[in-house]
Amino acid sequence: MKDYRITLLKSQDKQLKEWLTGHPEHHERGALILFRRFSRPVNGLPESDRFVATEIIEMKEDWILGSSESHFKINMRKFPDIYLRCETENLELGFIHNHPNGYPDFSEHDDLNEKNILHGLSGCNGPSSFLISMILTDNNWIARTRQGIEPEIALKPRHISILGDSIELYGVRMPDELPANLARQEIAFGKPFNAKLQSLRVAVVGLGGTGSPTATLLARTGIGELILIDGDVLEKSNMNRVRGYKGFDVGHKKAESLLAFIKSLELNVSVSAITDYINGEVIDALSSADVVLGCTDDILGRDFMNQALYYYGLVYIDLGIAGNVSKDELENPFLHSQKGRVSCILPESGACLRCQGVVTDQKLSDEQKFKDNPELRKLDAETLKKDYYIVGAGVQSPGIGSFTSATADNAVATLMNLITNFRKLPPDLRQDNIWIDFINMSIHSNNPLNNPECIYCRKRNILLASEGKYRLGIPQLGKIPRHV
Repeated sequence: MKDYRITLLKSQDKQLKEWLTGHPEHHERGALILFRRFSRPVNGLPESDRFVATEIIEMKEDWILGSSESHFKINMRKFPDIYLRCETENLELGFIHNHPNGYPDFSEHDDLNEKNILHGLSGCNGPSSFLISMILTDNNWIARTRQGIEPEIALKPRHISILGDSIELYGVRMPDELPANLARQEIAFGKPFNAKLQSLRVAVVGLGGTGSPTATLLARTGIGELILIDGDVLEKSNMNRVRGYKGFDVGHKKAESLLAFIKSLELNVSVSAITDYINGEVIDALSSADVVLGCTDDILGRDFMNQALYYYGLVYIDLGIAGNVSKDELENPFLHSQKGRVSCILPESGACLRCQGVVTDQKLSDEQKFKDNPELRKLDAETLKKDYYIVGAGVQSPGIGSFTSATADNAVATLMNLITNFRKLPPDLRQDNIWIDFINMSIHSNNPLNNPECIYCRKRNILLASEGKYRLGIPQLGKIPRHV
């Protein structure tokens, strides 16, 4: 069995804890969880499945034949309908219960229950079926997984992740020895912090002015697995603002060059490079990640990532730079405005990129027109608006290294805050949308659109939904590989 990770939403965590601990006589209680399994390999990284919880079934009434403070007896005749759902909907089964007496590990009775359930599951759905077992004990989650092909073997996960407005990580394996470069982080944030970072798989999409400093800082911070994604080659004009590249990298793929640089640092990080724009391979890589940082100015790519965070139950941090150059009365140019944005969105927390106005149908249309006719970029904003219905063009966002790097630093600090909660935001700032104004030296948040019909962050129509045949339900991204 491969390495794996478990993800639950905070609402699911709350429902489970309230149900499991709510027995009037403090007896053990149980529940079933249906999981989506994401097992899409990433070249260069060890195989690691993600089991993302999609539905909770409380085991009540005729599910239970008897219970006490130390055990409960399950009605096995109730399971065939669940096995059928797992088979027809391509789901994996989770069995969850609590230990009211505080027993800190799995018991012999738990072994028996798991093997009985797995025997029926693999008999109906085949020996490749998984059973994910979780126990709530002393308000702490522990877990292990068995597979029908080797039912005697039970493996613990890399971590159990609970996603609300932060990232709670349970079951993280503590290292025997702390790397010297992370000692000061341990002093600042405590002993488990570095181990939690080490357990994460993080993808960075776009490796230019914001993406390259983001990726290199993540590696130095102690992220365990890093996926570098960019289809561009490095240009000489990029060198004022990128990090980790050398002169001989000009003309070569950014992802490959940055991968070589990070490997040369000899840090405890596994790195993979994808030298392409967002396509099926990239979407598969995103589904395998715990956290995605979007550092691209591609609006369509941002739209795909905005969808991926909901389908796959991801943490998404999007970076942006906005600014323009004006001229004074003597026609001398000056930097009129320059801002850096970090949008931090979790599946049940924060406004999506569409509600934040980062992605709009107008911007998507404008971007496509520029792709179809690059010569349009030479026209002034008024002509573009009048003759081509392109709105908002002509605004310059000069790539200046100190501003792109500062935005990247803020994004990595945002990820660290999701794990440690060290920030104390004033009431006028929103975690999902923070702008730094580098000219006026101020920090502010924009209020999102009040759109109760938003299918992403309000109605949540696609939250942990089935993709159907195609990645993100979009035919142009290709069919989902079998068994993943």
